[in-house]
Amino acid sequence: MELKDKLEILIKRNGYKKTDFACAVSITYRALANYISGARTPRAKTLSDMATLLGVSEELLTDDNVDIVLTGSEKLYFGGESPESVRENADGALKSVESLLKNPEFTDNDKTAFFNCIAEVYFAEKAKKITSEIKNT
Repeated sequence: MELKDKLEILIKRNGYKKTDFACAVSITYRALANYISGARTPRAKTLSDMATLLGVSEELLTDDNVDIVLTGSEKLYFGGESPESVRENADGALKSVESLLKNPEFTDNDKTAFFNCIAEVYFAEKAKKITSEIKNT
């Protein structure tokens, strides 16, 4: 995994806005965008500051043979196939669901019912797609 990918993942994982992260390491947003796009490589001091702020080693950032293990939501956000706006919407929905499931007033029975509702919606949409594909063949 390349530096550019690791930076983007770790910045998001640590809850930074890119503009705030750039400011915290004393670089411009444009410089950060260049690092994330792979157009430029940060200087040693900047790299050291980034690693410190992200709580990782410089080696983790610079060694392309070292990968970051992605969470399920990160796999969706960074590796999904849907357009970015759709993946961002899914990411937001997931955060809302996580918050709801952490609420101690949301009982286990209600959580199970909620999960079943999500499964029903998913399988109903999947069935519509399959039915549509069959009609079009």
